[in-house]
Amino acid sequence: YKGLIQVAAGCLHYSRHNRRGAINKWSSGAGYLRPYLPVHKGVRLAPLVEAVDRFLVAMDGRGWPELEMPRIVQE
Repeated sequence: YKGLIQVAAGCLHYSRHNRRGAINKWSSGAGYLRPYLPVHKGVRLAPLVEAVDRFLVAMDGRGWPELEMPRIVQE
């Protein structure tokens, strides 16, 4: 659960335009989720981690990227 909570916290930081907080939480959250890919306890983690990876790339540039927050999908 820690990884999911950290990814969610990263989304909150993003919504508040806190680049450093979003990057830190997304990075650590994805790190916690990777060992459980692609699905864990009915939750499809692979699409979530892929979205976070895209977000981290987008946040690496200048300006503020327009990102659509992911949804957690349960099987």
